[in-house]
Amino acid sequence: MLQNRRSAVETVTPLFRSAEASNDLAAADSASCYAALLRARVDNRLSVTTGAEMIGKMFEAIKAQQQARELMREAHLTTPEVIRSMGLERMYGDSSPCPPTDNPFTSAEIVTLPVVSAA
Repeated sequence: MLQNRRSAVETVTPLFRSAEASNDLAAADSASCYAALLRARVDNRLSVTTGAEMIGKMFEAIKAQQQARELMREAHLTTPEVIRSMGLERMYGDSSPCPPTDNPFTSAEIVTLPVVSAA
């Protein structure tokens, strides 16, 4: 029975980590799109009302992705409790809710944003 439980943890763990990384990537892509929408409006000297609804929806999407990321973080904090309830604390321990990961984001990516002069 413990072997089945351990197998379940080994199945869920990479899926959980993948979901966290996907959420971060989606939020980053949405933020880039949001910035591009604003930049396109400025660069083309369009009215502030042009694309306002779309820009507003993108902003709401970014907020929702941040909320989803926070919920994932909160879910991650429950790891020790779940491990204990499954009787696996001897195999995994519970000193930290965040076990070491193979993080694909090993270094920060520096993004240079263009400077816009007031016209």
